[in-house]
Amino acid sequence: AGGDGVGSDRAPAGDGEPATAAAAVAPPSPTTDDAGPDGKGGAAGGLLGGASLIFRHEYLRLVLAASVLYEVALTCMHYEMNLIGLDRFGVGISVVGDGQGAGGGGDGGGGGVTYIQFMGWYGQTVNVLSLLLSYYAFPRLVRSRGLRYTIRIFPTVLLGVTVAAFVVLPGNLPFLFVSLSVCKALTYSVHDPSEEVLYMPTSASAKFRSKFWIDAVGTRVAKAAGAAVNEYAGSAGGVVKYGSVPSVVASLALWCACARVGVLFDELLERGEV
Repeated sequence: AGGDGVGSDRAPAGDGEPATAAAAVAPPSPTTDDAGPDGKGGAAGGLLGGASLIFRHEYLRLVLAASVLYEVALTCMHYEMNLIGLDRFGVGISVVGDGQGAGGGGDGGGGGVTYIQFMGWYGQTVNVLSLLLSYYAFPRLVRSRGLRYTIRIFPTVLLGVTVAAFVVLPGNLPFLFVSLSVCKALTYSVHDPSEEVLYMPTSASAKFRSKFWIDAVGTRVAKAAGAAVNEYAGSAGGVVKYGSVPSVVASLALWCACARVGVLFDELLERGEV
C-alpha cells in the first residue's frame, strides 16, 4: 500500500495466519492510492493535489458541497438583516461620549435601541445557543441517530428558514433575528463538527490537502458568491428579489449533498474503506 493506504501500518501476520491475510487491504476508494511511497508523490502531490482529489472522488465532492453551500444563503440573509436593522435602529454611536447617538440612521422607531445593541444581542444569542447545543445536542444526536441523520438537521432547518425568509415573511426583522441565530448556532455546534467527522474514512492526503481547499478556498468562494448577490441587489428589497433563488437553490443542494454524503459515510465505515 502507498503512504496513505489503509494497510500501511498493519502488523505482520502471525505464524498461524496465512500471509495473504496480513497483506489484505480495503479496495481503493477515496484516496487510498493517491500518494506515492513518500506520501507526497503521485497525482496528489503538490499544492493542487488536494483539488485533484476532490474532483476525482464523489465523496470528497460531497464533503465540499456540505461544507460551503450554506454560506450563500446565510450571507444573503445576514446582509438583509443588517440593512433592515440599520434602517430601523440607526447606528447610535457617540464619538464624544455625551450619550447622544451620532449619525443615527432610520426614523428612531426602535424604542431607544441602536443597531449596535441589536447586533450585540444577536451575537450573544448565537453564542449562548451554540454553547447549549454543543454541550447537550450534538453528542446525543450522534450517539442516538448517527452522523447520517445528524448532518441533515442543519440543512433541513436552513431550507425551511430560507423559503420562509424570502417567500413567506420577506423583510421580517424579528424572524430574521431568530432564524439566523438558530442557523448560526446550528452551524457552529452541529454542522461544523459533523463536517469534521466526515473526514474519518479518508486518507492523510484528503485530511490535509483536500481539507485546505474545502475550508480555505471553497468557503471563501461561497461567501464571495453570496456577497456578489448582495452587491448586485444593493438593498434589502433587492436581496429578497435577487437573492431568493440563489439562496433556495443553494439550500436545497446542501440538503441533497448532506443526505448523500451521510449514506456514503456509513457505507465506507461498514466496508472499512479509506
